[in-house]
Amino acid sequence: MYSLCTSLGLLLAAVVYMKLWIDHRRTIWITAEIMADIYNQDAYSRRIAQEAIEKYNTHIERCNRAIEAAEHGEAVSTTGSEIEQLRGELACVASERDTVTREKDLAREELRKKSEIMAALSIRLEALTNKSGASGAAKQSSDLQGADPQLVTHINNLQEQLYAERHTNRKLKGA
Repeated sequence: MYSLCTSLGLLLAAVVYMKLWIDHRRTIWITAEIMADIYNQDAYSRRIAQEAIEKYNTHIERCNRAIEAAEHGEAVSTTGSEIEQLRGELACVASERDTVTREKDLAREELRKKSEIMAALSIRLEALTNKSGASGAAKQSSDLQGADPQLVTHINNLQEQLYAERHTNRKLKGA
């Protein structure tokens, strides 16, 4: 009986020792992974910081050269490719501005012409209404229905175009 209890005790102690040993190995592996992640993050941060410092130092050096050149009355030397790139950008922006200005002027002119046409048609319609107004109010509604169908059709078409242009203008304005 004593041998059996001792054997079971030793077996239990061996199982507990193996469990502790496996847990310790897991802890060591997890710690090693965390340390590797920390090291990699540190190396990455140092590299990014070094690049930022170099960029800042280059900028400050260029600024100092420009200040010294201005003090001595010398021309500031910049890279020709930078100047050409900036000039190209300036030309693109200027052409876009000119295009937008032309489109805006064309739209204004078209709107002015349409306003003149609408005013002329309103005057003509009022003249027709006044002619029929002399004969009486009851006759006025029948005269408008008996008016020149081409004129009425033309007025309706112009009104539809006006509404469409207003809608287009609202879209262009972003409203």
